Amino acid sequence: MKLNAINRQTVVVQVIAVVVAITGAWLLSRFALYPWLGIPDYAPMILRPIAGFSMAWLVLWLASERWADYGLAKPHGPLHLVLTAVGLYIAVFAVNRFAVPAIAEWLQFTGGPSIFGYIRGNGVALVGWLAVSWVVGAWCEELLFRGFLLNKLSRLAGEGWLAVAVGVIAQAVLFGLLHLYQGPFGFVFAFVSACVFGLGYVVSGRNLWPLIIVHGVWNSVGIYGIYTS
Repeated sequence: MKLNAINRQTVVVQVIAVVVAITGAWLLSRFALYPWLGIPDYAPMILRPIAGFSMAWLVLWLASERWADYGLAKPHGPLHLVLTAVGLYIAVFAVNRFAVPAIAEWLQFTGGPSIFGYIRGNGVALVGWLAVSWVVGAWCEELLFRGFLLNKLSRLAGEGWLAVAVGVIAQAVLFGLLHLYQGPFGFVFAFVSACVFGLGYVVSGRNLWPLIIVHGVWNSVGIYGIYTS
């Protein structure tokens, strides 16, 4: 849909509001909440996607829009849902098995320290992080980045596939920045994954349910792998 000047200004304000909410959550976590709780700064700052999602929800509510318009609608049938989810999972596995290590080695990027070692053999921690991986990772991040930001940023870029590409890449950059606590390698990992999820979202008909499922399963497999290692 082509935007006029007024609509474009509205979308810019909406995106800025979400980015400000994410930035504010980072500042609060990094300089107040985490130091007070004694949490290291290389721990995931889960307040950021929660704050961004909450602001995106408020923005849509004020504009009388629905999340269904951004992909949280009924899937296009169970077979389509399963095939899309399986295909997306294979794509994410492939790029993170082969492309991400190659890119990181080329750029000489390394990962940062991990806080997740304490999950090993810790059933309470396992359950807690599985809940976080689905509620914050799969739900909040997919609705925020692929549903809200990809569509809004594409709309600002204009029409056609070039605008879609801008939206996919821009949301992936923001998603990568959200994972810089894992070091430069974490940025590359998150950026490439977000590009795959963004492309999967567009190609599969802009339905978020396959992405939510794959994101949650991917995180859960990783967390369970740490628990059992």
